[in-house]
Amino acid sequence: MSTCILVVEDDFANQRVASLFLKKLGHDVDIAENGSQALELALKNEYCLIFMDCQMPVMDGFEAARQIRASKGASQEVPIIALTANVVCGIEADCKEAGMNDILNKPVQLGKMKEMLERWLKQS
Repeated sequence: MSTCILVVEDDFANQRVASLFLKKLGHDVDIAENGSQALELALKNEYCLIFMDCQMPVMDGFEAARQIRASKGASQEVPIIALTANVVCGIEADCKEAGMNDILNKPVQLGKMKEMLERWLKQS
């Protein structure tokens, strides 16, 4: 089953890794380089899941998630998974407050990404 997933990530290497993993797992992928692009795409496209980097220029992932949740767009209710290398205490609360559903730590590993997809695509 092919589903379209939005990867929001400003780092090219991280974009490539996430995209390759998701394609290997049978999913179609769109890429946004910042939260502003992510919001624009989420307003006009219906995604099954969004992987959202937290720290990006232009608009960070927290603000993008808040705006997607507040929008009337096609992906308003889609699961949003934070992508972060930040393991600082409190990051979970920040992600939840922004409307994100879960966290996937970077560097992303194929097995962990597959587990996240299985958990959230079943629920959506």
